[in-house]
Amino acid sequence: MSSGPAPLKRVEPAVSAPEKASAPKPARANRLVETGTRASKLFAFSELCTSLRLRLKWTEPQRRFELNGPFSKLEFEVDSRECTINGARVFLGEAVRMHKGTPHLSSTDAHKFVIPMVQPGLGASSIPKLKVIMLDPGHGGVDSGKINTKLSVNEKTFTLDTALRLQKLLQAQGYKVVFTRRDDRFVELADRPELAEKAGAHLFISLHFNSVENKAESVTGVEVFTLTPQWQLSSDQKPDPVYAPLHNPGNDHDHWNSAIGSSIHRALLAELKVPDRGFKRSRFAVLRLAPCPAVLVESGYLSNDAEARLIATPKYRQRIAEAIAKGVQEYAQSLDSARRAKR
Repeated sequence: MSSGPAPLKRVEPAVSAPEKASAPKPARANRLVETGTRASKLFAFSELCTSLRLRLKWTEPQRRFELNGPFSKLEFEVDSRECTINGARVFLGEAVRMHKGTPHLSSTDAHKFVIPMVQPGLGASSIPKLKVIMLDPGHGGVDSGKINTKLSVNEKTFTLDTALRLQKLLQAQGYKVVFTRRDDRFVELADRPELAEKAGAHLFISLHFNSVENKAESVTGVEVFTLTPQWQLSSDQKPDPVYAPLHNPGNDHDHWNSAIGSSIHRALLAELKVPDRGFKRSRFAVLRLAPCPAVLVESGYLSNDAEARLIATPKYRQRIAEAIAKGVQEYAQSLDSARRAKR
């Protein structure tokens, strides 16, 4: 299992805002299901099919099923949080459940995760601008991030180089690009989202490389994170009674967090042709405090010598930057489509 980025300092916001709805409520009230933090409403897959114009087909009765449409294929398993959406591995906040003989997912997963991935903008209260993009090269200065001592390489060097490559590509697309750091310096985690707010950023992209301690020789691939919605479980965590109840600033953007995260995740998989470690959610500080839609990208494992050798090549880091730029381009197109749909 991935360890994610280096442990991030938790910074509690000064004021905890109440939970905010960013999508319409289910057409009918469903019973509640305990998540370990708070009861969550269930949402029938039949209603999801109606919203997204999909058809449900059981591939293994009462256990596995698909939702199919002209441009979408979603695969789910009862009692599992893991699913596949348009070929990409995705982790829900809560497991799929059977209720009165039909499959349901949580209303939060439906409105803040699945719908934004399949049809960005559907049910969203607003559509963000996309003119200024903040790039956040992970670590820096005294914080080297992951280190592969055998190859004498470290994470902070590669994240900065990848960010500088990505800057050129995004500028060519017409965006203004700003940085949390442009050289080898340490920036406090809580200061990074603050810099994005001061710059008026419309999108925050945090760049990292991954590491594991066990079975490093067999663990490779791409992992993408966005912020865990209020009350839900993060993908790799147990119930969090301290932070789960909080509506963090980044939760204002739950819908578009899912849209940008999904776009970049798919683009990386398509370009790099590496194992899919999943599109996940976590309460990393840079995501919790983000003033705009935000994503944290883990583009490979420095703990795996073979993958680390690839990452150490400028050509491969250029491919990573190109994939992320393609993901941003797809996200921009989804914003345009959502605006047209509202006219």
